[in-house]
Amino acid sequence: MTTQPRPVVIGVDGTDANAGALRFGVEEARRTGAIVKLIHVVPDYVPISPMMPLTPSELTETGAAVLTRAEAQVRELAPDLVVEGWLHHGTRPVQLANAADDAQVVVVGRDNRPLVERLLRGDTAAGVAARASVPMVLVPADWTPAPSRGVVLVGVKSPSHSTALLGDAMALAAERRARLVVLHAWKLPSGYDDIIESRVAADDWRRQSLDEMEALLAEWRVTYPEVEVEIRVVHDHPSFALVEGSLEADVIVLVRRAHGVPAATHLGGTARAVLRSAHCPVRVVPPNAVGPMPGLVLEQAGAIRK
Repeated sequence: MTTQPRPVVIGVDGTDANAGALRFGVEEARRTGAIVKLIHVVPDYVPISPMMPLTPSELTETGAAVLTRAEAQVRELAPDLVVEGWLHHGTRPVQLANAADDAQVVVVGRDNRPLVERLLRGDTAAGVAARASVPMVLVPADWTPAPSRGVVLVGVKSPSHSTALLGDAMALAAERRARLVVLHAWKLPSGYDDIIESRVAADDWRRQSLDEMEALLAEWRVTYPEVEVEIRVVHDHPSFALVEGSLEADVIVLVRRAHGVPAATHLGGTARAVLRSAHCPVRVVPPNAVGPMPGLVLEQAGAIRK
């Protein structure tokens, strides 16, 4: 008995910034055999001004037109896919996150507005990543399904939430038949960093970090023996190292924090910088994501060994 794959949800806003997200979402749906759910969120308020005499019905009509255009684009890209269009009303990040509860992933475009404007009016991608119960993928507007580089890049800061992070990254690398690059980087502010460097030999620090990463990966190597894994330990700012690594990767995988008030603080400075500047799609995994149980491998005879 085959199980229908969970849908791929794509947030659409009618702008050019959304083009890469549409293309990426279509490729994900093709790869997994899923249907595509397009979600457009209509604002739940009407500007009150003599210069902007809009009505709620006009906003809904505009939103419906955005959905119709997006559906046509998806059908042009992939006539064989099943596409559904859904109109929601409310706050965009909240509605997109809620709409993706039954999805395998929610895909959004990168917001290219200036930083000050995003801070004042909100950043949809950061808001969705901070709330979604499934992985969110942010896609640059110019992304195209070019030949795969065969690399999934995952940024590991500490053992905290590493089970969800590495489980998702390993599963993704296995699905894509890609190599997994595990990147661990750290760098303190200049004065403090100099003190650390003067007390800890670089080779010793690198060796200890490699041992820590190997310990985190040990069980996942058993679960996914087919995935080639490379560990990189670098002395650099994590955001810089990840953005540089994105030049050779098909996707970057990060994990959000388990706690944060307000919700946006689930994303640290590194995640925000990578979402803003990465050259490839960025996948943000919720900390409670559950992957295959580490260390359990199905034998050919059907028995399970530990």
